[in-house]
Amino acid sequence: MSSIPAAAMPKAAPAEADTPPEAASPGLASRAAGLVRDNPKTAIAAGAAVAAGVAAAAAIPLVRARRGKAANGAAPARKAAPGKAKKS
Repeated sequence: MSSIPAAAMPKAAPAEADTPPEAASPGLASRAAGLVRDNPKTAIAAGAAVAAGVAAAAAIPLVRARRGKAANGAAPARKAAPGKAKKS
């Protein structure tokens, strides 16, 4: 416990008890936190689904870019089978 008087640190003094707490409606974050506390397994499954969606959303442009480079308006070049000579 500290021996510093409360007068030396006014911000450390306890909050006044005569002010009533704000009666605001619960926000989205507090409702979500309540649902997570009530249903932890469902929250884990939902989090995994969101993570998979984010990964898929990040991968789609990469796949499209790779396909665009491979096609580039022409058919991809075929490699000759090993041990066979090309026909001229």
